[in-house]
Amino acid sequence: MSVPVTGGQLADLITSFEQTTAEISRLLESVADDQDWRPNDEHWSFRHIAAHLEACQTECVLVRVRQIAADAKPVFEFYDNDGWDFSDRDLRHSLREWRESRARVFEFVRSLSAERLARTGGHRTFGEITAVDYLKIDLGHDREHLADLKEMLAARASAL
Repeated sequence: MSVPVTGGQLADLITSFEQTTAEISRLLESVADDQDWRPNDEHWSFRHIAAHLEACQTECVLVRVRQIAADAKPVFEFYDNDGWDFSDRDLRHSLREWRESRARVFEFVRSLSAERLARTGGHRTFGEITAVDYLKIDLGHDREHLADLKEMLAARASAL
């Protein structure tokens, strides 16, 4: 996966993140008063999605990007917080923490030299990756949740 990244490409990637962050935030904030709604018993609630995003950003992306840039030569497993109990988490709090953690990731990545951006780690699923590669994976994660949220909101609207 690792391909050298230019400053413009990094800026474009962060712009894409800012867009998905704003859209996911807007959609989840629109249902914050009904945060436990879910289309069926097997599906996550809005609360769970917000808490999942926050946990992934704080415990996975931020940590892993720092490890890669530090040249620790980390090897990662697939991060999974399925089955976690997020019932004590408030959707608005999770969104705020997610956005703050994401801002820290962007600030950190923007501060990296080209040499540090080129450093790699390993991922059991994605192979050799740079910090920017990890961000691209995270952007794909955003897009999956964004599509899911849109489907959930459509299902919720038809159920009301």
